[in-house]
Amino acid sequence: MSKRSFDDVTVGETIDCGTTTVTREEIRSFAREFDPLAMHVDPEAAPDSPFDGLIASGIHTFALTQPRVVEHFYGDSDLVAANHIQDVRLPAPVRPGDTLRVELEILDKEVSANGRGLVTTRRTAYVDDEMVFEMRNRTVWDR
Repeated sequence: MSKRSFDDVTVGETIDCGTTTVTREEIRSFAREFDPLAMHVDPEAAPDSPFDGLIASGIHTFALTQPRVVEHFYGDSDLVAANHIQDVRLPAPVRPGDTLRVELEILDKEVSANGRGLVTTRRTAYVDDEMVFEMRNRTVWDR
């Protein structure tokens, strides 16, 4: 496939960005560095949390989706940068061994006052059929 241009982006399109599985050690390793709360790093204390066990940090959940959307959408495109991340939701926890299915829906596209393209997307991740991550994001594109 050739490089995806702003003109190639179709409002209403949903892109299947594939899956990724997270391990217990990946959850703990990420959290030790970036979000060292007991529910993310301590298997002994985590069962006493409101989540009844070890769970991935929300920051980690977001990070797990990024390689999938880069591989399936942004990686070979005229993307310049992220512009606005909004409405981040984490409706259910991600646990060791979970496989996240990642989707990207194109919600809107427009041309900015300076002539750049703006694309608004909705990124979601599911474990089985349960949503575990959702966010809206606006990106800037060359035209």
